[in-house]
Amino acid sequence: MKRTLIIALMFASVILYSGCDLSAPDQPELNATLGQVVAQGKFVAVGNSLTAGFQSSGMVETAQVNSYPALIARQLGKQSFQQPLIAEPGIGSTSGMTPLQLVNGDITAQPLTVNPLTLLKNATLARPYDNLGVPGATLHDVFNATGAATSASGSNLFFDMILRNPNLGNTTQIEQAILLNPSLMILWIGNNDALGAALAGGNINLLTPTANFTADYTSVLTKIRTSTHAALILANIPYVTDIPFVNALDGVINAGMGVPVISTVADVNGDGVNEVVNVDFNPLPNAELYVPLVTEETGVAHLTIPALSMYQAGVGVPDSAALVAMGFPSLNASAMVAAMKANGLVPTGQPLPGSVTITASEATTIKTRVDEFNGVIASLAQTFQAPVADMNAALSVLNASGIDGMSGKFVLLDPVHTAFSLDGVHPNDAGYAIVANQFITVINGALGLQVPQVNVSDYAGQYVGKPVAKIALEAAEQVKAIF
Repeated sequence: MKRTLIIALMFASVILYSGCDLSAPDQPELNATLGQVVAQGKFVAVGNSLTAGFQSSGMVETAQVNSYPALIARQLGKQSFQQPLIAEPGIGSTSGMTPLQLVNGDITAQPLTVNPLTLLKNATLARPYDNLGVPGATLHDVFNATGAATSASGSNLFFDMILRNPNLGNTTQIEQAILLNPSLMILWIGNNDALGAALAGGNINLLTPTANFTADYTSVLTKIRTSTHAALILANIPYVTDIPFVNALDGVINAGMGVPVISTVADVNGDGVNEVVNVDFNPLPNAELYVPLVTEETGVAHLTIPALSMYQAGVGVPDSAALVAMGFPSLNASAMVAAMKANGLVPTGQPLPGSVTITASEATTIKTRVDEFNGVIASLAQTFQAPVADMNAALSVLNASGIDGMSGKFVLLDPVHTAFSLDGVHPNDAGYAIVANQFITVINGALGLQVPQVNVSDYAGQYVGKPVAKIALEAAEQVKAIF
């Protein structure tokens, strides 16, 4: 059997994609199909926070056990899939804080009172982890960063914790994956080359140039193909404007007026799902009066989640002077301010900064760059003969019609069915089950296997019975700390 395995892996890259019949006269006789041999070998996943099982702006074992690589490993029947498990209370993306949690209906984070390095449960594992997802990793990081100092941010602690250099020879994520001699590898990387721009309110200067992305992705795939015989599965990049952190407040944009308006959420249809509802400040029946937000930028298309917390403190709420400057008569402006105060708002006239708003132009630029990245991935996937899981399409479907009863809405809007964690960026348990199934479908098609799908309903309802009322500004901002 050992000889059979070696022969199978030697011919893996040829047989898998050329469609050769394993029983052909010029092929060695095998007792198992190539797909079965690959599935029984070492499985390794390389990526960023999505691969790491990051949830609610942090890492903690209770979430990591349901990372998509861990779920796939369980479906493959692997009992020794090693991850860098973080003990309670977990490590948040903001230094000195825990992951986000619900406290009396508020999404918040708590101070971390212990050294985060002491929370790594299997730090002495004498080999690389099978899950080599590092939160905050960019495409360039996976073959360049050996620790926090050499990462894109220059200070990302998760690189030190997960790569554990110099104990593992000052090796990168890709080099450690190669050391494990995998027969099956998933590489999902590149999201952070666009995500940081969206989280920063459309800062297009944070987008990786497409030429750099192409060169780096080519280098990574070349390294994998020349150093392993692994069956390689890739994934493309979802539109970053499709995540709740960016689109949850889209309902406050009044298309008819062309300006943002004050909104709230309410269960309009009585179906247990909250909808965005514009707040009418006109006390007269059958009349509408919506109050425009004050923003630094014009042409705003998206308000990110931190804008909600700022708004609760009065930022973005117009005062009389701001309303008059917008063209409202003085008497109307005074009446509107009185109505806002009566409804608990704090009219400051201070505009929402550009760091929490994304203009239509910025959104288009980011989307175009993601399309370019995905074009690179699709082209190189053909060159290097690696199938691609279409995560871009999957997230679009999740937002449009849902998947397996789960939705793409923010937890404040749909706490029962949301597939996203409390940060509005990363999936929750059910969301990672959906991701795992996307990969399993591709694995089965590429390797001729029948790996069973994950039962998403087993992971649904993570926030059932837990009221969700608001999110603290510090909590809303925490997810950006790893960039």
